[in-house]
Amino acid sequence: MYVFPGIGLGTILSKATTVTQSMIYASATSLSTSLLPSEVEQGWLYPEISRIRDVSVVVAMGVIRAAQEASVDREQTIRNMGDEELEKWVRSKMYDPLNETERIEHEVQSLVDLSNKEANRGSHL
Repeated sequence: MYVFPGIGLGTILSKATTVTQSMIYASATSLSTSLLPSEVEQGWLYPEISRIRDVSVVVAMGVIRAAQEASVDREQTIRNMGDEELEKWVRSKMYDPLNETERIEHEVQSLVDLSNKEANRGSHL
C-alpha cells in the first residue's frame, strides 16, 4: 500500500523504460527512511497513513534515483537536480484533487492565450 503509489509515480516521472529490481529495493528503503522519529520510537514499521502523500514523494524520489543509476530513465531534465529541487518537482507533478479545478482553469487559459496569440499572428500576415 505504501510503496506502490511511489513506485508508479517515480517510474512515470522518470520515464523509466523498465522497473528494475533496484527500483523496487529503493522503494522499500525509501519507505523505511520516511518514518518520523516518533514513529521509530513507538516501533512502527510503517508511517502514519495520513502521511501517504509525503511518503509517496520520498518513495518516488528513491525510485527515480534508482532508475537514473540503472540508466533506464529518460527524463533528462531531472538528472542533475539536487534532492530539494527534485522533491519540489515531484510534488508539482502529483495529482492533487484539492487543486484540480485551479490547474484545469490555468491549463485552459494557457490554451486560450496561445490560440489568441496564433490568431493575432495570422491576422498580421
